[in-house]
Amino acid sequence: MRILYPCNPLEPKEPDQPFTDEFVAVQKLGIPASLFAYDDLSFGDFKPRPHIQSGETVLYRGWMFNIIAYQEFTDFIRKKGGIPVTSPADYTLCHHLNQWYSACAELTPETVFLEKGSNYLEQISNLNWDAYFIKDFVKSNTDAQGSIANTPEQAVKIINLIEQYRGELEGGVAVRRVEQFQPQSELRYFVINGNAYSPNAEIPTIVKTVTQRIEAPFYSIDIAKTTEGIERIVELGDGQVSERKTWSLDRFVSMLVQQ
Repeated sequence: MRILYPCNPLEPKEPDQPFTDEFVAVQKLGIPASLFAYDDLSFGDFKPRPHIQSGETVLYRGWMFNIIAYQEFTDFIRKKGGIPVTSPADYTLCHHLNQWYSACAELTPETVFLEKGSNYLEQISNLNWDAYFIKDFVKSNTDAQGSIANTPEQAVKIINLIEQYRGELEGGVAVRRVEQFQPQSELRYFVINGNAYSPNAEIPTIVKTVTQRIEAPFYSIDIAKTTEGIERIVELGDGQVSERKTWSLDRFVSMLVQQ
C-alpha cells in the first residue's frame, strides 16, 4: 500500500502541515509514501507526480475533497495504475451525513435534510424544536455565530453564513436536533476493513454497532456522552480526511502499518 500526502506547490519536497510528522513516521516504518500538490488538482494533473506502481493500492491522507474532486482524484490514481483504497461511493457514504444517517439514525441526534435553495424558514419552523444545529452535509459553521440556532430565523442566518464564507453548501442543509453532551467526552475512533481502533484501547459497544452497519474501507467515528451518560454518534467521516485529534502519532501510524 502507498499513502499519498499533499505538499505545498512551492515546496514540492515537503508535506503540508499538519501532515509532516505523519509522513515522516510512515516512511520510517517502511510504508511507501508520496507527495502531490493538492492545489494542482484543478489543472488535471499533479506536480510533483507521485510515483505509483501498477496494481498498488493507494490510500490518501490529507485535506478534504468535495465529491467531484475526489472522483477526479481517484481517476488520476487509476490512470497511474493504482487502485484507490476508498472508492468515490465509499468516500461519499462516510463524508456526507445524509448517506450514513439512515443506517445509524437511532444512535445519533435526529436530523432533517433540506435541499439547497428550498424554503428553509418554513421547513425549519415546522420542526418546532427547542434548538437547531445547522451544517451542510459535511461541515458546520465556523463563523462567530456558531452552529446552534435557537430560532428558525437564526438557523437561516447560519445557513447563509456557511454559503457565504465557504462559497457553497456541500450536498445540502442538515438540521440536527441539539443534544447536551458532557464536556470533553468526545473521542474519535477509526475503522479499517471492518476492524475498529481506539485511541485508548477501549472500543465502545456503539462503535462496534456502527462497524456492523457501515461497510467502507476506512472511516472515523466521533462518539460523545450525553449529560445522562448515553453514548451517541456525533459524526462519521472518511478516514482519509479525518484528523488524528487525541490519537498519538505512534498509535495512529501503527494502525496504518497493520493494513
